[in-house]
Amino acid sequence: MDKKTAKDLNRRLLANFLSKVSDCAEAPTHLKAEIFFDEALFESEKKSFYLNAPQPVAFSAEIPSPNSYLALDVLNIPIMLVRNKDGILKAFINACTHRGGKLADGAGHKNLFTCGFHGWSFDPNGNVVSRPQEACFHSDTSDDKSDFALTELPVSETCGVVIIGLKEDIGVEPADAGYEPLAAELQNYDLKTYKALDRREFDVAANWKLINDLSLESYHFPVLHRDTVAQVLAETSIFDSYDRCSRWAFPWMSIGRLDDIDEKDWPEKIEGSCTYTLFPGVMLILNASGAQMIRAEPGEKPNHSRISYVGLAHPETDEAEARSGYEFGGKVFEEEDLASAIECQKGLEASRKDLILGTNEALLQFWHQLWMQPTK
Repeated sequence: MDKKTAKDLNRRLLANFLSKVSDCAEAPTHLKAEIFFDEALFESEKKSFYLNAPQPVAFSAEIPSPNSYLALDVLNIPIMLVRNKDGILKAFINACTHRGGKLADGAGHKNLFTCGFHGWSFDPNGNVVSRPQEACFHSDTSDDKSDFALTELPVSETCGVVIIGLKEDIGVEPADAGYEPLAAELQNYDLKTYKALDRREFDVAANWKLINDLSLESYHFPVLHRDTVAQVLAETSIFDSYDRCSRWAFPWMSIGRLDDIDEKDWPEKIEGSCTYTLFPGVMLILNASGAQMIRAEPGEKPNHSRISYVGLAHPETDEAEARSGYEFGGKVFEEEDLASAIECQKGLEASRKDLILGTNEALLQFWHQLWMQPTK
């Protein structure tokens, strides 16, 4: 974030903090309870928002150097992100082109990716390097190994965030993914220079939208997070919404000190935490010590989600401090947020009563309007 943007946001954060208000919508809105458990809608959302749309799935810093890799499952599709010897990021289906065996798990560095089924090996560009009993695969019609290169997928990392397409014809640049209005701001963070800390995965008995809702309003801070987050962050948030992305920020409890300081002497960074949400609902949480990504995707049924929680350390911050922030956020997310989402899912399925979003839940209103647009 540049100095001017940080100062503008700090000015707005301070004003809301002193007035004890958040940025608000004009009026409350209502949601149908069925959007969290209707099976037809669930399948339609999965196809339109996930399978047929660009997906933010990782940070560039998780694949930091030549020959590094990261294996993921995205919508039950095995994906392998690989940085080749020239530092260019590639995305492949993580499946051997012989019989479909998996080539990699987790993350690390490899010069070759070898299938554990029959031993076929591939280089970081997806080319076949060796096949045991090579002569058995030659024929009169073709013996060209290039026919057996790994299936490559579209990928970009323009802002230090890895965007992939699960189909070959899906665009993956900021304009395609809907976050072009915030691209320059995200680039300014230089996320590629951060250090990857950890990646955690959760299976949760709640709809993917309920998971995303947790990170789109601060109304719950004083209650759900009264002994954790609310001790350090105020609920008096600000937000800006764009085409298919948003920026949401809330201040440290200490922001009041800026009222006694001349603006020209204010810090160059935001006095709080900033969350950027990229379509279809991936949260990038940026603060002084590092960055986190929360990504929820539809699971096997409407009341099931798979979630990734990823942490990075800022290059100028002590790694132990960054890890402490990541661990703290992860504990709150798992024990308070996700536990609440599971309870809400059960309650909505039982009562089937429609919901109201207050004017103080303005960002929730924006995203639910986006998710209600006709699906493809």
